[in-house]
Amino acid sequence: MKRSKEMFFNLILMTVATLVMRFVAMAFNVYISGKIGAAGMGLYSLTMSVGTFGITLALSGINFASTRLCAAAIGHESNDEVGSVMQKCIVYALVFGLVSALGLFFLSEPISVKLLYDDRCTVLLKVFAVSLPFISLTSALAGYFSAVRRVIKSAFAAFFEQGVKIGLCVLLISMIAPKGTKYACLAVILGTSLSQIASFMLSLIQYLHDKSHHHFGNNKPIKNITSKLLAITVPISLGTYVRSGLVTVEHLIIPWGLRKFGASSVNALALYGTLQEMAIPIILFPQALVGSMAGLLVPELSERQARCEFDRIESIIARCMKFTLCFSFGVSGIMMMTANQLGICIYQSSVAGYFIACLAPLIPIMYLDHTVDGMLKGLGEQLYSMKVNVLDAFLSVICVFLLVPSFGIMGYVITIYVMEIINASFSILRLFKICNIKFKIFEWVVKPLFSVIASYFVLSLKNRLMPILNVSDNLRLAIDIIFAVFVYSALLRITKAIIGDDIKYLKSAIR
Repeated sequence: MKRSKEMFFNLILMTVATLVMRFVAMAFNVYISGKIGAAGMGLYSLTMSVGTFGITLALSGINFASTRLCAAAIGHESNDEVGSVMQKCIVYALVFGLVSALGLFFLSEPISVKLLYDDRCTVLLKVFAVSLPFISLTSALAGYFSAVRRVIKSAFAAFFEQGVKIGLCVLLISMIAPKGTKYACLAVILGTSLSQIASFMLSLIQYLHDKSHHHFGNNKPIKNITSKLLAITVPISLGTYVRSGLVTVEHLIIPWGLRKFGASSVNALALYGTLQEMAIPIILFPQALVGSMAGLLVPELSERQARCEFDRIESIIARCMKFTLCFSFGVSGIMMMTANQLGICIYQSSVAGYFIACLAPLIPIMYLDHTVDGMLKGLGEQLYSMKVNVLDAFLSVICVFLLVPSFGIMGYVITIYVMEIINASFSILRLFKICNIKFKIFEWVVKPLFSVIASYFVLSLKNRLMPILNVSDNLRLAIDIIFAVFVYSALLRITKAIIGDDIKYLKSAIR
């Protein structure tokens, strides 16, 4: 019972922490976009398209490996093995972090000139490269905290990082942003890099204290830890390298394709920045409420699979999928109802609102795919997931190359739709195959879809019969969202799409 309460507390904590972090990040994103403009956001996105590949190389699967190996050691009640696992994971993270940092630092100039066609990115990539070893080490420590069910420590480190980042970026922007777009982006990247270093220092202190307090020593040598570590990280790393490389190519093609379509360089970066750095973060923001559940499912399903509790696994998966779909249909409907208001109130941009409306119908598939991916990893299917993601990235490059020059930014939107549907389909079919689960379309899709459509009509009727006068646009938006959430939640209960037992079950099932 104590373990059950602990796990449920971790679920709530991760959900709240992720939600708050995304809210703060989104608010900060709004501040940054206001300071550097859409073109500056485009330059930042262009730089980070390469920086993200550097992060992929630095991480090389270390977070998942440390979580899975530490969880397995805890399942075997071997404290010595936990300490030895982390010793190997830290060395692994340090090596790959340094290699990626040196590679990005010394190749930043040719990458900027020959691939990005913008020499302003050279100094930005060099500054970002310094943070890569610290990102890798922090990820390894976060995997440990997840495995030992003390996510409050990694959450605290994340909050600390975000606070330092905001403070430094605001200070640096006020100092050097007036010099131009490059310096504004430099202020953001420098502040981000320094905050990641600070986050690592705090995580390391917390780890050393936790390890000594819970007696996770590393004095006793444990056999085959390196081989177990590499057995997990090598296939994940190879897959992520290929996928991240393809994603980088995809994001380099988009501004090129927009220019081919007829947009100027400035407008191409502005459109790209509006979609990538404004609309998509809004679309993904509510995912925090189900994303933390997917994260906790990795160690949880791994332990239950080791104990051969297959009936329990299938029941957990079915409830989680049902909950994810009911939640995501509601988010999708509310965003479609309020897309233009969201774009204007948050970014003062009707273009951002337009992109939110374009992507909102895809939310149920996006959120479900993320949850299913966490389940597959927990069941040891990470290699399959990686193959699907590589295929996704490869097809995305082809679609972007063919569609963006012909259809402009809408070609990229079409690409997102096609790839999300393909990716989710492969992942869901694989999960159903290994777990013998049936997709209950009436319970999981029809009922929430009916509820969200009915919510739209109720909200429209309310606005016609009881118009809200003399209030700000922000307050009007908040009232509409709260009203829609209330109506949708009530309809879910009335249609019995979600019942009280579902919540109680998830609370007890996730340990």
